[in-house]
Amino acid sequence: MRDILEMLKKSVGLDEEVRESEETETIIVPEHSFYEIILLRAGSLGDVEDALSQVIEEKNPVILDLTEIQRDNPEDFTAVGERIKDLRENHGAEAILICNKEKNVVIITPREIKLIRKG
Repeated sequence: MRDILEMLKKSVGLDEEVRESEETETIIVPEHSFYEIILLRAGSLGDVEDALSQVIEEKNPVILDLTEIQRDNPEDFTAVGERIKDLRENHGAEAILICNKEKNVVIITPREIKLIRKG
């Protein structure tokens, strides 16, 4: 019975359509198989530099809590802002402030990951 159905499919051309769709199927493999999202409460400028090197070298997104630096060392907080600005301009990274009332939390991503603001 199965042979008769397959013979009918072949004679009508149904079997060819299935094979044709299988041949044109495309598999897209990302360059970077997975991303590690680094969560960091930065206490010093060195912590921030380590996190930003993750964005540049390893292509991993980073979520930085800059509240401690802002509270304890305003000069370093200004330097961090300049460093993030430089990263955006020279390396194509994206940065968005995601919390700014009581805390200063920023997400920074490499060029390969786009951030989209909604709402």
